[in-house]
Amino acid sequence: MSDPGCLRLPRLNDYISHYARTSAAKPAMIQHEDGKTLTYKQFQTIIDFFALRLMDMGIGAGDRVATQLVLVPEHMALMYACFKVGAILAPLDVRLQDAEVVRDVNKIAPKAFFFLGNTPVRDFRTAGQAVQAECPGVDWLVQFTADPQPGDILPGAQGITQLMDKKRLAWLKLKDMITRRSAQAYAAVTPDSAALIIFTTGTTGEPKPAMLSHANIIVQNEILARGMSPLQDPRILINLPPSHVGCVTECFMTTMFMGGTAILLRIFDVKLTLEAIQQHRVNALGQIPTQYRMLWHHPDYDRYDLSSLAVVVYGGSAVDTEFLRKLSRMAPDFGTGIGMTENAGFATFTPRGIPIEEMAGQVGRAFPDLAEVTIRRPMLPDGQAGPELPDGEVGEICYHPPIVFLGYYNMPEETARTISKEGILYTGDLGSFKDMGSYRALYLAGRRKFMIKQKGYNVFPDEIENHIAGLPGVDTVAVVGMKHRLFDEGVFAYVRPEAGAELTPQAVQDHCRKIASYKRPQHVELWPADEEFPITRSTKVDKLAIQKIAAERIAELREEGAWDA
Repeated sequence: MSDPGCLRLPRLNDYISHYARTSAAKPAMIQHEDGKTLTYKQFQTIIDFFALRLMDMGIGAGDRVATQLVLVPEHMALMYACFKVGAILAPLDVRLQDAEVVRDVNKIAPKAFFFLGNTPVRDFRTAGQAVQAECPGVDWLVQFTADPQPGDILPGAQGITQLMDKKRLAWLKLKDMITRRSAQAYAAVTPDSAALIIFTTGTTGEPKPAMLSHANIIVQNEILARGMSPLQDPRILINLPPSHVGCVTECFMTTMFMGGTAILLRIFDVKLTLEAIQQHRVNALGQIPTQYRMLWHHPDYDRYDLSSLAVVVYGGSAVDTEFLRKLSRMAPDFGTGIGMTENAGFATFTPRGIPIEEMAGQVGRAFPDLAEVTIRRPMLPDGQAGPELPDGEVGEICYHPPIVFLGYYNMPEETARTISKEGILYTGDLGSFKDMGSYRALYLAGRRKFMIKQKGYNVFPDEIENHIAGLPGVDTVAVVGMKHRLFDEGVFAYVRPEAGAELTPQAVQDHCRKIASYKRPQHVELWPADEEFPITRSTKVDKLAIQKIAAERIAELREEGAWDA
């Protein structure tokens, strides 16, 4: 499983510097919407200028910088500039409302907040105003509005054009040639230095600020690079939000790790995604299953030339064999893995070339030479890791350094509940390993917090979802446990049919007779075929939202005497 061809460097910026020397004229990224292209040399130059300006603003080692920006080259340059001076960048979701921005900004107390201006979608200056009024620790407000007109910039903020004034940058560059301050700052950055804060999606409460180091991210990059091997000269399309590891650490930074070209979309759009693949001859694509389904459902899907795709990757939720067959028609190589915000992305990946039937249900193999993955009993009361379990036994999936995050910023108790004293990360995911002969496959049983306790059994929603998804006419499934007066918890299944499919709740119930009785749903409700399930900001089905919707339906069923019977 080792791949000696992967370039091993200690810090994220080292990869940019390396390719700026060896492939200076090669495009590092292309913005699809306007064609703006940055070569590796240009990317390095902009990073350096941003770094000089950050130091001029008094931002240095350990300081936090928050952003609420879309995916554009300048955002990525700012991110790597923070890494270079030892600061920590925290990209916030552009979908956050002003109160949520204030909440997250105050959790990490950044020195600077970079935000968008008045856009066709929304006026982000209100977020800047809210931070200005309610986040006293923020010294700098910087608005990303190019060529602003009078009145465009929020009073009290600086426009990005003003901040990056060419005369000021030239003076800072000359000064740095004498003082070597930027080189000294970068020399103090180590593989274990914090680089990013990515907020978790808050499925069990408010989002938590997870700190990721250079080492966390780089190991994840190699796992993905091995998974996509033997892909050469990667041209990877990125259409995920920069507030998510799927965008920044998985897609973008793996592209930089491999010396490839990133094709950027500011926000996800089905038509633009298909256009970008065709126009830029994209050869690698990573998305969640919902995004793939949206591509396949586009009325002009078959008209686009997607023949350049060599590998397609999915993650975030379970899929059925029919989904995998459709995926196999997109590219000769396809696969998946499992990971989370707290380990910077992927920890496993499926072996290349395995049959669809073998891939269905599993989330790949681990790479022990990079980072070990184990199945364990719960963490002990003293904070020590629980015993490791043998293959075939379900327990909690655990990750070992170096793909273990540094902890939640300023949240020591939450960190201690997640990382054992040995440094082992408890993911909250339940699963088991199975010996496949040439490798050990990891199978996901579900989230610990969503495991259903029914009739004395532990019932895993993922197992039921996978079974129901095998029924013809089923598009997606969401299974949750709900309070039940007889069984403590009952199994409630929302099933979304495929467009035009004739599916009934009874047909689903009949299909479930093929599984153990304690796993069968007490109630099946059809979800409208033309509506998506609610999703979290990490683009997974929002089980808490599903439970709230199910609770309303159960109240109606109880009036009919149907749920607790």
